[in-house]
Order: sequence, then C-alpha cells, then structure tokens
Amino acid sequence: MSLLTVNNVGVRFGGVVALDDLSFTVEPGRICALIGPNGAGKTTLFNVLSRLYQPNSGTVSFDGHDLLSVPAHKIARLGLARTFQNVALFPALTVLENVMTGAHSLGKVGFGRSMLRLGAAREERALRERCLALLARLDLAHLAHRPVAGLPFGTLKRIEFARALATEPRLLMLDEPANGLTHGEVDELGATIAAIRDQFDLTILLVEHHMAMVMTISDHIVVLDFGRKIADGPPDAIRNDPVVIEAYLGAPA
Repeated sequence: MSLLTVNNVGVRFGGVVALDDLSFTVEPGRICALIGPNGAGKTTLFNVLSRLYQPNSGTVSFDGHDLLSVPAHKIARLGLARTFQNVALFPALTVLENVMTGAHSLGKVGFGRSMLRLGAAREERALRERCLALLARLDLAHLAHRPVAGLPFGTLKRIEFARALATEPRLLMLDEPANGLTHGEVDELGATIAAIRDQFDLTILLVEHHMAMVMTISDHIVVLDFGRKIADGPPDAIRNDPVVIEAYLGAPA
C-alpha cells in the first residue's frame, strides 16, 4: 500500500491555479522526486502536505489517515517532517540544541509537569542522548556543542536534516536541499540523502532543481508544469520523455 496518496488536489489563489487536479502516490522506502520549472507548484504541494495550505479540492492520505483533517501542529506526531529552501536554524543555539528542538513534539511530560520539574529532567536527558547519537550517525558529533553561527552552509544543511530526523519521521520532505551548495557539496548531499533513507528506513519526497542528483538518487519522479502533472515514472523514462524535455527547454522553433 502507498504511504502517501495525493488524489485530484487543486489549489487556487484567486484566479491563479497553483495545482490543477494533481494525483500521484509515494511507495514506502522510496525516494520520490517532484520536479518542474519555477512556478510549477512544487512548493505549493509541500505546503499542502505540511498543512500550511488547505486545498480547494482533492484528498491526501498518509498511511491510511486523512492528512487534510490533521492540523499543522500534529503532522510531526503523525510521522511527517520537512526542511525548507532556506536554512532556518537558531544561530545562537548549539548544534545539539538545534537538533533537540526538532523533537519537542515527542515530549510526554507536558506543560504542567515541566513547570513543576516532574520528570522533565529525565526526559530532557534521554532526548539529549538520543540527539547526540543522531549527530554521531550523521558525522556531526564533533560539532554538537558548537554554536550554529559561522558554520559552513553545507554543514548547516546537514544539521537541518538532523533536526528533521529528530522527530522520528516516516516521510521526510526535502524542499530544494541543494539550494546554495557548490557542485562538490551537491554530490555529497545526494550521497547523504540516499544514506539517510537507508539508515533510518525512511520514505523521502524531494523537490530539487539539480537534475543530475535527482536522476542519480530517485526511484520515482513526478514532473509538474503550471500545476499539472505532465509525467510520472522512473528516472530513465522521465529523462527521455519529450513532454518533459519541452517543458524544461521549450518547443523547437
């Protein structure tokens, strides 16, 4: 059974159609890339899945749950996590503290018991140990107690991955993770994404413009143009699809 099913989703902003009757599925354990020219609707879909936007039509199910009935603050508990195009870390906090903020939704002590310090110290200690182990798995343990400010951009991207993984997601949504990276960093990032999928038994939905990385690590690709799906299939089929080529390069004169 598909982990994520997007069925006939439409999003309109006034007279602008951002998503037009979009349908596709994502299978468990796969890396599914969502690609298309700028303005194709990729980030709009991520905002629907993150519950920042409510679509005008269609349904979305995640592991059998009606995702559109879940408020934004509860999707992490359901098993979805997301990164954004621009790094959004807390520069004054340490790497470890930033990663720990990602796991706040997993806390069980609650506000009242935290105020009275009933079990809060034990829970925080366990969380700290778990996040340290997570940093070690991503080769970031040596930076755990360093402030985030001043670290290289590629490292900040990996820290953001770690924060998302701290929520213990089943579906990780990556919104243009290679944005701002050098060619060498993009190659390293692709290897990291594939390794994360395998190490943490994840399903990944990826929005990305770096086609070499997309074609290398993706199991399945969905292509959007002006909010509509124009192709859907494995990388080899997408690479040679004339409709996809026209959408990216334009029709010949």
